[in-house]
Amino acid sequence: FRIDAWTPDTLPMSHLAVYLDHLSTLFGCQEQVHFVRVRKGSAVPELKVEYEAAPKVAARLKLVGSPDEPMDAVRARKDINDMLRKHNASAKLRIKRGAVILEFPGCKTPLSEEVVIYEQGELEGVVIRLGGSGKGDTVPVWIQGEGITIYKCDATREIARDLAPYYKLTQPICVAGKGKWRRTSERKWEMDSFVIKTWQPLDAASLIDVINNLRSVAGSGWNDMANPQEELRKLRGD
Repeated sequence: FRIDAWTPDTLPMSHLAVYLDHLSTLFGCQEQVHFVRVRKGSAVPELKVEYEAAPKVAARLKLVGSPDEPMDAVRARKDINDMLRKHNASAKLRIKRGAVILEFPGCKTPLSEEVVIYEQGELEGVVIRLGGSGKGDTVPVWIQGEGITIYKCDATREIARDLAPYYKLTQPICVAGKGKWRRTSERKWEMDSFVIKTWQPLDAASLIDVINNLRSVAGSGWNDMANPQEELRKLRGD
């Protein structure tokens, strides 16, 4: 892990410890990843992965930057980049005498001006938390969207009571309200807050089931048509 702004003589031990902690999280298999030394030249902390853990670590690092990247790895990578930017440095993770695996731009990351917008919108997911310390008369409602995305919302106590039967169930819901969204200096949009105004349960039926139900509606005539899609285009005037 080559850090371009430091040398072994100038790298503070406290900074090294934090970098190693984040790298350990990024690698996974913490018990089988070891710190060896800081090599001369630029500050180059050398790490050793035990033979048995190497395939798992390699597979995990390949997920970095992809939609399947584990959340703890996302946080560790962000923390490393934030530290590098703070220290006016950048870094590269590479196999010793081999190819570069990951790059950490750090201070080289192009920054943009932060932007905040307030916008009406909808969120979909399942309720994973209900209640706790809210803001004024509101109650925290956490909704897990697709994958690992978690939306931390607020709602009135009345809406929270209505949502109670859906707490920790797999039944998805759709909530509508006003959100505060922030574009960070790294050009990423993050939700600062979202106040739920209305909600409704979503049908968890599969697309095939929905289509079959539509086909079973009496009197529609769609099943008797040779080319339903062509008829639909005619009705729409396409």
